[in-house]
Amino acid sequence: MIDKHSHVPIYLQIERILTEQIEAGDLHPGDPIPSETVLAAQYQVSRMTARKAVDYLVRQGVVERLRGRGTFICERKQELKIALPLDKHLTSSEVADSLNSPIRNKLLYLEKVKAPKHIAKELAIAEGDWVWFMKRLRMVGNVPFVFESSHMLADPWFSDLTPDDLNNSKYSYLEKKGKSVQGSQKQIRAELPSEEIRELLGLRRDEPVLCAHSVALLEHDVRFEVSDIYYNQEHYTFTLNAQR
Repeated sequence: MIDKHSHVPIYLQIERILTEQIEAGDLHPGDPIPSETVLAAQYQVSRMTARKAVDYLVRQGVVERLRGRGTFICERKQELKIALPLDKHLTSSEVADSLNSPIRNKLLYLEKVKAPKHIAKELAIAEGDWVWFMKRLRMVGNVPFVFESSHMLADPWFSDLTPDDLNNSKYSYLEKKGKSVQGSQKQIRAELPSEEIRELLGLRRDEPVLCAHSVALLEHDVRFEVSDIYYNQEHYTFTLNAQR
């Protein structure tokens, strides 16, 4: 049932009902799901709300639209899982070693901005110094695994950073500049993602995700980047080596 007084958006409630029907075996691979017009009438919502629920399932690969035929349940695919050690600083290439498919970067936003006070403090620079602000997705095929929002030093070392550098490999760019990453300082927390992050990662639920707040270091402990990194927990197992 739909609860129109719930803090959970209605389209997510519809998506949850459809997902539960699939997981319970009421709907099978190859079966059609109700059309957006039928869903809108069934749950007394607008067709746009019904379409948003179906769009969510399409992005997750749960259903697919076939032109002129309708929307159908997809065959279950083997889930990709990445083992991520939280006590190490790994590049995307190193993380991808456990997969048969390479990880690719998708740049969503890039702008040179003046560092706000809290970012300047973490980077040990002056407030108002120029930094790059960027948003990126990391993908395996068409599956989003990680969303990253970062501020990175611009002047004097990295003023020529381009979108191509970020769509390819940031670390390759750093190496071309004669810089190497020595590690990072991380704070790990669970939080409810914003609607932007939920949609970009194709998350099924309004539930906490793991976020790593990271300060990345060059040689001589020079801070060059501050990031908030959100992980799609469906595709990760997290490991930590503890010593006594």
